Amino acid sequence: MLDISFSELPFSKHFKKFCQEFCLLYCQLQYYCIAYQVSPDGKQFSITSPDRRIRIFWFKTGKLRRVYDESLEVAQDLQRSDAPLYRLEAIDFGRRMAVEKEIEKTESAPQPNAIFDGSSNFLIYATLLGIKVVNLHTNKVARILGKVENNDRFLRIALYQGDRSSKKVRKIPAAAANVNESKEPLTDPTLLCCAFKKHRIYLFSRREPEEPEDATKGRDVFNEKPPPDELLAASDIGKAVTTSLPDNVVSFPSLLALCL
Repeated sequence: MLDISFSELPFSKHFKKFCQEFCLLYCQLQYYCIAYQVSPDGKQFSITSPDRRIRIFWFKTGKLRRVYDESLEVAQDLQRSDAPLYRLEAIDFGRRMAVEKEIEKTESAPQPNAIFDGSSNFLIYATLLGIKVVNLHTNKVARILGKVENNDRFLRIALYQGDRSSKKVRKIPAAAANVNESKEPLTDPTLLCCAFKKHRIYLFSRREPEEPEDATKGRDVFNEKPPPDELLAASDIGKAVTTSLPDNVVSFPSLLALCL
């Protein structure tokens, strides 16, 4: 459910009319929202629905800008196509399809989301193939992250591009990013992800992972399983606090309040 309340501002009358039409359209199409994201520039927003479609709307007019269909039928069509960017090995694709069907049957699985980058020009979301980075202007996939990580199905994602207000954007040497054209350090945006049935947080960066002889300093920071007694204790604590966890969030921008 997406609930919207308004402040008494000159712009709110026009915006309220748009929201009424938008909500009516969504009800007629029998869609509902599982993830909602407003672009940093405030001009557009994305809605992720259980039908595996991501819809981009213009914020001021409410008009639909883009629809990205990530249904299993589309994934199968891409697998049969000649586009190498979207093709997988037959065994790998079959395994990923099985995971998708398992996710649909798992009620406690994290719901996927779609996010904008800091420029509001790119949309980022997790799919069966990996994490897609889509250029909203050209309407083309700029890259797919994590495609080779065939044992992980990424779901929820978040992006950190540095705190621009403090002018302390994290940078990396050009050599670490395999870039030789410029000697200037590059900004290092980091994508944080969680995966289905994995108790880890995954970080995607422009830096190449270190491969030292010491296993504790490599890409996998924590690789061994916790002892059985710790797992049992964590399970008991989790069951005790699950009922008290919040299931909604309220955001208060200058023009309205959003309840998701």
